[in-house]
Amino acid sequence: MPLASSSKGVASVAIGRAITLGYFGLDDPLGKFFPQADAEHAGLTVRQVLNQTTGLRFTWAADIAGIATDEVLQALRTPPAYTPGTTFQYAQAVLALLPKIVEITTGLDFQDFVQRELMGPLGIDRDHWVWLRDRSGNTAVNGGLAMRADDLARLGLLLLHEGRWGDAQLIDPDYLRQARQPTEANGGYGFLFWLNAGASYKTATVPTAKVFDHPMFPGAPRDLYAFVGALGQFNVVIPSRDMVIVRLGVPGGIDTANVQTSLAAESNPDNKEFVRRVVAAVTDVPGEPVDDPYRYGDTFGPIIGGLDDLAFWVDPEHTAEILFGVGPYAPSNCNVLSCNGKLLPQDIFTAMLDSTAQIVTALLGLGHGPR
Repeated sequence: MPLASSSKGVASVAIGRAITLGYFGLDDPLGKFFPQADAEHAGLTVRQVLNQTTGLRFTWAADIAGIATDEVLQALRTPPAYTPGTTFQYAQAVLALLPKIVEITTGLDFQDFVQRELMGPLGIDRDHWVWLRDRSGNTAVNGGLAMRADDLARLGLLLLHEGRWGDAQLIDPDYLRQARQPTEANGGYGFLFWLNAGASYKTATVPTAKVFDHPMFPGAPRDLYAFVGALGQFNVVIPSRDMVIVRLGVPGGIDTANVQTSLAAESNPDNKEFVRRVVAAVTDVPGEPVDDPYRYGDTFGPIIGGLDDLAFWVDPEHTAEILFGVGPYAPSNCNVLSCNGKLLPQDIFTAMLDSTAQIVTALLGLGHGPR
């Protein structure tokens, strides 16, 4: 099942594995790995990429344009909009820097590293997951992973057990402790995990971010944290309840008067109520105070409420720079027709070959079934 943005949570665990093995650190600057970066980008840290506070300018159109070119090159040329560490933005393309850092420091393709160091030790076969790439071969950690529900639950159990699997400590517990800490920029977000820790949380950008003045999952324990993907792809970990909840699929219904809230999984009250009911079904521990997720009436408003929203969605100037390789923030050797010395048809063929091979391998492995 495609995980959408729950892929980000899996990526965070993989980064935790690389850090545990000593390949790099949370506060290492990007300039350590990308010597071509200018001063503004070189000073950003791995931590800021993980908690989405790089401050780099984000729009959906520009980030999607990066998929058609090279997300790593785009991220290193994206202009700053905020002081690093001060503002949460649910960005996409900048996350491509994370798997690239793993590749630079380990000498392995990111997906090979993930299988060898994370999935394999958990007993997850390579034919149980598919991870797509962008045009230039960068793994799409922002949303390109598909895997089985039972395998996703294994990742949840790894987190529940503080990074330990059997006799092996795969993830340093200190990494997970920090990954679950909210920032001043967002009380509901850690290292690509959504958190129930904050008294409020800032949402994804659909089309603009909102701050809702209540915990993300009302009526659920505050130590809850989760991978969250569009339409309701969840891997929820609740240490105080010794509980992992996996939910994959589409929404049970769409509120036509509040479409964005229904589609943005972290804000859909149906998902919150689902988690609340599962938690409430555990009766051998003291329950949480009853809270109705529907009473808050969270809403994003119309998808395009005016010219400002339209400009944000389209972002014509920055998007054109990326696609055509012109302007101060466009990589000089990359545009939609030719990137990194390769023409568009070559890259499309390579990407299709890679994704097809993964999908066929996964389909051939379907007979293995859930364990």
